[in-house]
Amino acid sequence: MKKRIILSGVLFLSIIWTTAQIILELAPHEPYHTEVSLRDVEKIEDNFLLKLPLSFNITDKNVLMIMVGGDIILDYQQSVWMFSKELHLSDLIRIDRNVSATRIFRNQNMALHTVLPYHKKMFLYRAFDNGYEIVKKNTKPLLIEILNPAPDEVLHFSLQFYVTRPDEYMPHLFIAKCKPIEIELKIKN
Repeated sequence: MKKRIILSGVLFLSIIWTTAQIILELAPHEPYHTEVSLRDVEKIEDNFLLKLPLSFNITDKNVLMIMVGGDIILDYQQSVWMFSKELHLSDLIRIDRNVSATRIFRNQNMALHTVLPYHKKMFLYRAFDNGYEIVKKNTKPLLIEILNPAPDEVLHFSLQFYVTRPDEYMPHLFIAKCKPIEIELKIKN
């Protein structure tokens, strides 16, 4: 029994550890560039979706600028979606006729969550047009305002993305909700 509890704990910690994590120490106007692997939250094995470039920079007014995407087209003609407001999948499909979802995705994701889940000190500086942004090749900015950061305070937050790919009927077929990208941010003065 004790071995099962220990093995369960190790398995749980390894699942948490495999979630993409970025540790940042940013000073104003000192950008940081990285590339993260997006993984399907529903699959346990073979859950890699694509690599996504991210660039971070902070302004003097405590606005975190995240540039999502890069100069190259994403893998397999896939697109990365981010939402600035909660949206039901059925509403998105009704609004945009170029969008659909796989049956598995529909069953597991009735609601599409915001790119920055609720955080008491951080919020989106401006909402996206139509409530979402699509990243294929062009870089998309994500502006996050940080309220009253204390000196040497470490902020923990996550970014939520979704992945689509084209099929023979639709240009955007939702295939996966990605594991959240966990970020630890310390603002240097």
